[in-house]
Amino acid sequence: MKKVILFADTGIDDSIALTYALKNPEIDLLGVVSGFGNVDREKTFRNAEYLLELAGRTDIPVIAGATRPLSGAEPVFYPDIHGIEGLGPIDPPIPEERYENRTNFSKLFKLIKNNPNEVIIVNVGRCTSLAIAHYLSPEVMEDVKETFLMGGAFLEPGNETAVAEANFYGDPIAANYVCQNVVNLTIVPLDVTREAILTPEVINLIDNRSDSPLEEIIKPILDFYYEVYQQLEPGIAGTPLHDLAALMAALDISGLYEYRKREVRVEHRGDFAYGESIADFRPGSTDCYGPNCARIAMTINYDIFVSNVFDILTNNR
Repeated sequence: MKKVILFADTGIDDSIALTYALKNPEIDLLGVVSGFGNVDREKTFRNAEYLLELAGRTDIPVIAGATRPLSGAEPVFYPDIHGIEGLGPIDPPIPEERYENRTNFSKLFKLIKNNPNEVIIVNVGRCTSLAIAHYLSPEVMEDVKETFLMGGAFLEPGNETAVAEANFYGDPIAANYVCQNVVNLTIVPLDVTREAILTPEVINLIDNRSDSPLEEIIKPILDFYYEVYQQLEPGIAGTPLHDLAALMAALDISGLYEYRKREVRVEHRGDFAYGESIADFRPGSTDCYGPNCARIAMTINYDIFVSNVFDILTNNR
C-alpha cells in the first residue's frame, strides 16, 4: 500500500483526485496539504475537509499550506473554471472563515518522520507549499520516498499562456526550486494530462453506480467542468483530469505512462516565457542521470487510464 500525502489546491480536478485516493485500496492517504491556487487557501482547506467529511474520513488531517507565491505577488484565482467555492455548483455548508490564519507544517513533518522513507508526496497544485517544506526542514524532507508533480508543458502548448502550464505559472520560483532540487521526482505535464479525459458517457456510468455522498458529487462537478472546457477548447470530448493523472503515476500502473528523464528548469524571470518548463528534447538528446534528473511522463495509454478510473470510482470501498 502506498502512503500518500496529497498537496492540493482543492478545485474540481483536485477533488476527483482526492476521491480516487480515498476509494483506492492501494492508497493509504496520510494527509492533505491545502494551498492557494484554483481558489484561495481558506476555500481549498475547507473543500478538503468537506470532502473528507463526506467520505467519513475525518481522521485524515488537513494541513494549511501557502496563501501566495514565493514572489509575494497577489495570487490569481479561477472561479470561472472551478466555481466561486472551487467545487463547481457545490456550495459546502462550512464557512471558509474558520480556516483563516492557520499554518502547521510541523504536522506535515510529523507524518513524514513517523513513516521514514515510505511517504510519497503527490503535488497537484502550486509548488509553493512543497518548496517551503523543503526550505524549512530539508532533513525531514530527505525522508520522503518519492515526489510527483502535476505541472509543466514540454512538447505541448501551455494552458495559462502559450508556453506555461497553470501550476508552474502560478509560482515559477517554487516550481523551479522543486524541479532543480527534489530527488526522486516525477513530473506529469500537460503532454499527458490533456489526454486524461473522462467523457460524459463514462461520467454517467460512474454516476449510475454512485452510492455514497462523496460519489454523488462527482457528476455535478464534472458536468460543470465539461461546460467550462467546451468554452475553453470547443469540441473537446470530455473533461481532462490533470490532477488525477498525476496521482495515478504514483501507483506504477503497468503500461499507463512512458517516461523520459531530463533536467528541468522553470523560467521565473521576464515576461514572455514566464512559467515555462524547459527540458532538452532535441533529436539526439538522451536520458539524464543523477540527483537533478527528473522523470517526465511523455505518453499515456488512454484505455488503461479510463478502465482504472472507472474501476476505482465505482468500487464499494
